[in-house]
Amino acid sequence: MPIAVVTDSAACLTRSLAQDHGIDVVALHTHTDETGASTTSRPSIEELAQAYRSAARRSRQVLALHLSASLSGTLDNARLAAQQVNADEEAHVAVIDSGTCSGALALAALAASGARDLRHGAALAHESAARSHQYFIIDSLGHLARSGRIDRTTARLGGVLGIRPVLEVAPAGIRAVETVRGAARARRSLIDHAVHAAGGTALSGPRPPAGPVRLAIQGEDPTALDELAQELRAALDAAGAITVQTLTLPIDRALRVHLGPGALGIAVAPALE
Repeated sequence: MPIAVVTDSAACLTRSLAQDHGIDVVALHTHTDETGASTTSRPSIEELAQAYRSAARRSRQVLALHLSASLSGTLDNARLAAQQVNADEEAHVAVIDSGTCSGALALAALAASGARDLRHGAALAHESAARSHQYFIIDSLGHLARSGRIDRTTARLGGVLGIRPVLEVAPAGIRAVETVRGAARARRSLIDHAVHAAGGTALSGPRPPAGPVRLAIQGEDPTALDELAQELRAALDAAGAITVQTLTLPIDRALRVHLGPGALGIAVAPALE
């Protein structure tokens, strides 16, 4: 029997995609404080334990794959929840820090789903996440700066008129990989970095081997998302990248609190057998 995979809503999986692949999703929470500002919180230990027990009804081997510990305390609660479930001998729950978020987390969860056993699933999730790249651009760094998700150096870029950094989610947190001026240049740079990660030739310097890749694109504005998809497809074809799948995913409500409006993202991960 295949393993059961549990992730959190930072993976931004659609309900149908999660159901089709037998993935359970635990929601991150959003709140409005007394000032009217939006905040987020991690799932509770009880919520996570309940999700693991529910997944264990399908398979006693449960892989819990969550967003990076550098971005959320979800992993701390996940480990405590797994200890509870494992102590009751209801299942064997293995918790993994993906080191990433959003589309790259989704691609890792999908890679692990259907694995024949927990070791195999964990290996697939680790490889997908470790070799993935999650890039995104946003209209303003203010939301990320206020929530402490970016360092002070990156946050200062938000005060420079017209500067649009291309950001990447790394195991240590969110970092700027390039800064450009203007929204159009930022989108072109976002695409260039994704093509380079896919083994294409959009950027100078050494490039990864041109192996098959899977992609996930994300955005709130349907028009901007459609334009991004078309430009990305043309750039990948021109660069000779080998794309076996491109998913279009939403942006989770909790992530929107930290990103603000106007976010566009591209995740690139290896296509694993």
